[in-house]
Amino acid sequence: MKKIALLLACTMMLAGCTELLDDSTESTTYTNQDLDGVYHGIMLSLRVEMNADDSFTVYLLEMWDCFDSAAEANEELLESEDESGVVIDTCVYEEIPLDDDDDIQITSVLSSQSGVPYLSLELTSVNSVFTCDAGDEIPGDWVNDGDEDCAEGEDEAEGAEDDIVVVEGEEDLLSIYVAADGNGAMIYPEDQDFSENGFPCLTMNTTPQYSLMMEATEMIMLFEEDGGEIVLEDSSTYPSNVIDLFAPFDESFSNSIIPSLVPECDGVTFSQSSLLFYVWATSLAEGNTDGGFSLYGFDVSNSGSSPSSASNENLVYVQMNQGDDLNWAQVNLQLSVNEGAYMQCTTPQETIGNNCHLTDNGDNVWALGESITVSEGSDDLCDGSSSCDVRIKIIDSMNGNIIYESNSVLVSN
Repeated sequence: MKKIALLLACTMMLAGCTELLDDSTESTTYTNQDLDGVYHGIMLSLRVEMNADDSFTVYLLEMWDCFDSAAEANEELLESEDESGVVIDTCVYEEIPLDDDDDIQITSVLSSQSGVPYLSLELTSVNSVFTCDAGDEIPGDWVNDGDEDCAEGEDEAEGAEDDIVVVEGEEDLLSIYVAADGNGAMIYPEDQDFSENGFPCLTMNTTPQYSLMMEATEMIMLFEEDGGEIVLEDSSTYPSNVIDLFAPFDESFSNSIIPSLVPECDGVTFSQSSLLFYVWATSLAEGNTDGGFSLYGFDVSNSGSSPSSASNENLVYVQMNQGDDLNWAQVNLQLSVNEGAYMQCTTPQETIGNNCHLTDNGDNVWALGESITVSEGSDDLCDGSSSCDVRIKIIDSMNGNIIYESNSVLVSN
């Protein structure tokens, strides 16, 4: 399957209701089995399935849609006939085993602190490629995924996975902590957007929150309509009714073992995480939609090729990890090399030009979870004589709005 979208690509809404949390002051005896359950976060929801022998399986929950009632959600799932779908409260999710993706390595630790069991997960990305008989390189997770990406279809042959090669070391993706006291946290690497903006820790809780989040959104909109301005770094600018709304979650988190396990989470609140999501999502919506709430997220990675003086060489992979499917008529993807001017790449439907070119899986649609290859055109953009830094900009051709702009990605030998 295509690489599971974990960074800024996972569930973008929360599911659930506004039930009050248990009284955190009560003394509770926990066991490892208390880790069993669903942990809801701003950017990611997980389900932990504990077995009697303390082994466990962790599932990613990717939201499909939410409804007015659980009955409507179950009806939608029944009509879809998708065996991977599950209903949690009023929302339908696709449930994916976290270890299903060969391009993601997971290191897990089951332990306890102060009598509270916890599970920590370290996720790292492995950059792997498969070389077609014609010499073209494709991402390793395209092999045996049901689509023929090589000209002769050799990537779908039996045993093709044995020829997948790791071309570069590991890249830290995400750290996840969940505790039997019902709290959790996601920790992002220093070079990710959330960390760079001062929010390396995002909170999680086993209590569903969809209705709560919708209520908070209405409060924030009214606050801004009345002239209020929110500064994420300054909690004194937060609407007081929103802070009150999340107070039970903040109290539970402050009494959890999570802040003591993860220094990045010390002093972090659910109010901050929720407002961060709102402000970030709103800025994206204003920049890349025509009034709808269709958000986009992408991940850019080195293709693993060694640049030379030849042309038409692969440079980077760009994976859509959030958003609706895009037709190539909607997309203007541009490339900048070594901080030079952006150049427009030709799409998979167009003849390769001088600058850069895009290659998809052959269906002429850029789908959620799909990685496209950005390569040189007839010009040699990265000749291997020195380091080559590239940036990607993706523009909505329909309205000229920038959907995404990446940081620099090093393409080197």
